[in-house]
Amino acid sequence: MSTTSLILIYLAAALAISRLPMFRVYFSLCNTLIEKIIHVLAVVVTREGKSNKIKLYKNGSGETTSIVNSKIQKVMIVYIGYTGTLLLAMGLFYLLSFNQFHFVIYFFIGLMVISILLWIRNLFGVLWALSFVVILALPLYFRNDLAIMHISIFLSSFILIQAIINAFQVIRQSFRTGGKLGALAKISRAPAIICGIALLGQSLYAAYFIFNEVLNYKAAMIRFELLEIIQIMEKLIT
Repeated sequence: MSTTSLILIYLAAALAISRLPMFRVYFSLCNTLIEKIIHVLAVVVTREGKSNKIKLYKNGSGETTSIVNSKIQKVMIVYIGYTGTLLLAMGLFYLLSFNQFHFVIYFFIGLMVISILLWIRNLFGVLWALSFVVILALPLYFRNDLAIMHISIFLSSFILIQAIINAFQVIRQSFRTGGKLGALAKISRAPAIICGIALLGQSLYAAYFIFNEVLNYKAAMIRFELLEIIQIMEKLIT
């Protein structure tokens, strides 16, 4: 099966897993960690506060110990976190388009190791990151190229799907008048619904860009790959 067929399958799988609480939390922590790392780096670059610790929680959320006084800076840091995750997803799919599956695995392992050493400061977060490193290191150790390919495509697909879901969540949370509000709804003077629509728009554009520019995945090719998938499924059923 071609790489493009696998990407379609794993995009659907990532969407399905996002509905399963236990698996959703485990894998969505990747997005959470990436966003928080971007928050930390944004604070360091802008020199508008101090932030050097990240805490990850069992519900899939996380927080940084950032101290930023300006509301505008807070909004920009949160927005940069969402946008940076999308740009990362585009970069991962760029690697997939050249069949550089090993580099995707190396990236995530490096990200986890650096995060443990520099930023993650709670036990659950450290244990989660270590477990992720072990899972990713096993196929590298045994030189299982097939497993490396499948894992790299799945992780890239999940990062993209979760980024789109997060944009929907920002919109949903903006309608809440009480309870737990989203980060943008709490700190932004502008209606959070506008921020959510902006995030959703750029998320969908990122998906469009990935399929049309990075993977060169035209409509005719989509029909061909879907037909191939259907034929394989028919063989499995019969």
